[in-house]
Amino acid sequence: MITVDQQNLVFEPLDESAWRLCDTNIDEHDAARLVAYVERVDGGYEAIWLGLGMRPGWYASRDDVLTTARGLRRPDVTMTQSQPDPIARVAPV
Repeated sequence: MITVDQQNLVFEPLDESAWRLCDTNIDEHDAARLVAYVERVDGGYEAIWLGLGMRPGWYASRDDVLTTARGLRRPDVTMTQSQPDPIARVAPV
């Protein structure tokens, strides 16, 4: 999930053709900071989205990756951590 302030999405280089897309609003020790792995492939960029329930995607530019990341924003969410839904307790049979 991406935080509300989209100005804090940054590419952190892994090597010449690979980056981590990170949300700098999230603490650097929190795994939720990592939004996607991005790699230059086949004349474009492949993004492997993490924790968003999306399949990998191919993009013509890194700006297109950022545009997609910004579109994933949920304005009603201000943090990436939430409590799980409770499991209904059923009496043993």
